[in-house]
Amino acid sequence: MNRYLRFGLLPVALALAGALRADDKPADTPPADDTAALRADNKQLTDELAASWKETDKLKADLAAAQAASAKSASDAADLKTQLDAAKAQPAPMPVTPDSTSVSDLQDKLATSLRSFTVLQDENATLQASVDKLTSDNASLSSQLDSAKSSIASLQVQAAATSQIDPLRTELRQSQDEASLLASENSELKTRLSLQAAGPSGGKPVPLRPGTPAAALASEPVAAPAPAPAAPEARTYVVVDGDTLTRISRKFYGTSSRWEDILKANHAVLKDEKSLVVGSTLTIP
Repeated sequence: MNRYLRFGLLPVALALAGALRADDKPADTPPADDTAALRADNKQLTDELAASWKETDKLKADLAAAQAASAKSASDAADLKTQLDAAKAQPAPMPVTPDSTSVSDLQDKLATSLRSFTVLQDENATLQASVDKLTSDNASLSSQLDSAKSSIASLQVQAAATSQIDPLRTELRQSQDEASLLASENSELKTRLSLQAAGPSGGKPVPLRPGTPAAALASEPVAAPAPAPAAPEARTYVVVDGDTLTRISRKFYGTSSRWEDILKANHAVLKDEKSLVVGSTLTIP
């Protein structure tokens, strides 16, 4: 009956589930392999419990049969003892004939019946102990099976929460990368504007007499000439997982509407907007 008491990795799985419930961080949830292991243990416990109940029913049937046989042996022994007492109470021995039963035969039969009764009683005690042990084992298996089911349900909830959090983390990381790239481009544009707005270096201005027309003209603000548009610089970009042309357009131009410009500049690499390959290098016009 000990063959039904193999618990496998169930204690380890229950300890792991308790540790996971104590930690509220979604990132520390166990991998899906632990859930699969718990499901396997759950199935094993269910099979063992069913086999244990079947063995219990068989032992109960054997115990009932043994009790019935014991009762019959006790009845036979009582009948033989009654016959023996009746034979001893007779004043004179009955004449021995081939059809009569002697006192010696009755004593032998009684001794045999008593020995059978004792053996049956021992078997009954053994069977009863086996039934009690199996009943206790069934209760323990049922309790551990319930604990395993509860742990699996908890792990499934945590796994579902993790599967929803991972895409959000990926999107947040991409948004942070885009923000960093835009900040770098803004800083570069500010530097270019400051260099283009700076006037040519020369000597010191000639002082003018106050009140003269030249001084009045000099005091008026001079509009700075509009900066010449800078020649566009060719840039390159390596495609990563999750990229699309609209996302790359938004990353470099701040809008997703220029994805066709990127497609036209990379006809040698891209056949259409759906043919992006992770690791390929694109030219950003």
